[in-house]
Amino acid sequence: MKQRMILLSIMMVLLVPGLAQAQRRPVWIPERAGNWDFAMQTRYTTSSDFSGDGGSKLSLDDNLGWGFGFNYHMNNNFALGLAFNWRSIGYQALVIDAKEPLTTHEYGGNLSISTAALTGDWNILDGPITPYVNGSIGWTLIDTNILAGVASGCWWDPWWGYICSPVPVTYGRSTATYTLGLGGRFEMNDSFFIRAGYEYGWISDVNVDGTNMLRIDLGLLLF
Repeated sequence: MKQRMILLSIMMVLLVPGLAQAQRRPVWIPERAGNWDFAMQTRYTTSSDFSGDGGSKLSLDDNLGWGFGFNYHMNNNFALGLAFNWRSIGYQALVIDAKEPLTTHEYGGNLSISTAALTGDWNILDGPITPYVNGSIGWTLIDTNILAGVASGCWWDPWWGYICSPVPVTYGRSTATYTLGLGGRFEMNDSFFIRAGYEYGWISDVNVDGTNMLRIDLGLLLF
């Protein structure tokens, strides 16, 4: 994957001068500067294997996640935005007993992951066809869906009024997450664009390597 990433970067660097000379922004496609866009997003994550302390292991299945986002274009090149995405990833784990290392347990299930993030995109060219680089800083909720116990909770229900009931509690955590990526953006007309690229994401306080993601966005230009 790293070799593919290097090759893609080299190809984009070589293509930029040619694209800059070949493209002209048609009069019927307005400038991006000072305008918004909205996109439905997909993020495909490849399968991954991680090794933990004492010989513990975690395997994550490949997965297609979904999301949406808004961008405001400060100028034709730079945009700031918000993105929200979620996915459910199948996993298998091998747990090593801390006191008896020869005692192991295996289990599996589905991780529920949701993220809200601040994003930044740099469109390298002014025209409707451009390579881009991007990054994000977000907050992610990870739920293992493994029952950790039952707690009591009370709330106001719009139909039934004040209710108190046992509430299942699952193991999970919330943490900061980051991504860096690159790709290409194609504005097809004055209202529709496609964006496709590669991203690498990692979690700030979890002892695992990052994940590789491929994304395709279908968007609307909100001029």
